[in-house]
Amino acid sequence: MRPSFILKMAQPSGKVLEGVFAISKPPSISSAQVLRDLQHKFAESKTFAPLLDKTRKTLEEQERHQPKRRRKSNDQIFKMGHGGTLDPLATGVLIVGLGRGSKSLSDFLGCKKTYETVVLFGKSTDTYDIMGKIVAESPTESITKQVVEDRLTGFRGKMKQIPPIYSAIKIDGMKLYEYARSGRELPRELESRDIEVSDCTLLDFYGPGEHDFRWPAEEASDEEKAVARKLMAGAEATKKSMQQEAAPTSPRSPSNGRYREQRESNNLSPDKKAELHTHHLPTQEARPANAPAARIRLTVSSGFYVRSFAHDLGVACGSYGTMAALVRSKQGDYTTIDPPPDGFVPALTYNDLEAGEDVWGPKIVEVLEKWMEKHPASSNDNRPDNRDRSNRDYHPKRFNGGGREDNRAKRSWTGQRRWEGPSRSRRRNSSSPEL
Repeated sequence: MRPSFILKMAQPSGKVLEGVFAISKPPSISSAQVLRDLQHKFAESKTFAPLLDKTRKTLEEQERHQPKRRRKSNDQIFKMGHGGTLDPLATGVLIVGLGRGSKSLSDFLGCKKTYETVVLFGKSTDTYDIMGKIVAESPTESITKQVVEDRLTGFRGKMKQIPPIYSAIKIDGMKLYEYARSGRELPRELESRDIEVSDCTLLDFYGPGEHDFRWPAEEASDEEKAVARKLMAGAEATKKSMQQEAAPTSPRSPSNGRYREQRESNNLSPDKKAELHTHHLPTQEARPANAPAARIRLTVSSGFYVRSFAHDLGVACGSYGTMAALVRSKQGDYTTIDPPPDGFVPALTYNDLEAGEDVWGPKIVEVLEKWMEKHPASSNDNRPDNRDRSNRDYHPKRFNGGGREDNRAKRSWTGQRRWEGPSRSRRRNSSSPEL
């Protein structure tokens, strides 16, 4: 069912706002949940009433011509996406594309990002951050500020990185953390990625008793520890064998599996979805960790895992390392730094959203209007997108055995067959989307 307010709202007057902006993601929620929050906040606003009306008309037009097309989730009110996921623990810049702006999100996936992270030395968790369970520990007496600074030199420049053993990257359609939790062997070695670190600076070093960062209270079982240590050993062996390997692409999960997961999620209520995408910090030890910690600024390329960096830095320092905090302070031209540096656009905050439309409205209007000035709409932007057509209505061109297009039997967008043999000249219907 469509949200009732889409159908009942009166036609507003005003400018349709769309484009790219940034929001500062709070901790504990997923990037997907941020989009859901924005969808519902914007749908109830005056600022985006013209875009809502345009969206309603587009949906009605599509349903009139394609009554059996697959319906979207009730959370997908506007066309919206994000330009790079942040872990639930992480905070900071999350790039959001709205309407036409969603087509520009690929530009931000490959751009440089700046992070500030805290690495807590001495223990490792199954997730490489403090959201996980303790799986290994090692002494830290030899870790000093000078040792950390020396080891950081090895993390600058171009290199290869192994993703965390507990991550959503898929191998043969199964997520890495599912292999780890089930104790199953990986079908092949963990795959490395080409990354580049242009800035790796130690901002602060804290000795034991000089900080308030804490370990998670829960330790993994002996069986879980054995599995994690085996996977970590495999990752270290892979690093030694990488050398001049080309960076492979990450396998994609089977499309049927992705669509099944999406359908199951669409059937949940908004509250249930929010519960699935909320990850509160697990119970921590009562006292701060009796171990050194380091706050580090990183400016990196796409594909970089800060959790892997924290683990690798700990190993390089002769111990273990766990990510205790993470803030993405810059991505592209957007930032959470206040006041923003020259040339940077400040990110919207959840405090702005909670303060009401009188606060967040003018801020986002200014950002989107500037984006629209730089990216004027073309005549093609209002044409139907093939992704909005149902599979049964769209049939790609067929080719004969010699690689040439077979024009004899064609199927139109409405699913009806028509004959176009050699004796009949080709004609294009005036309603064809190709015109």
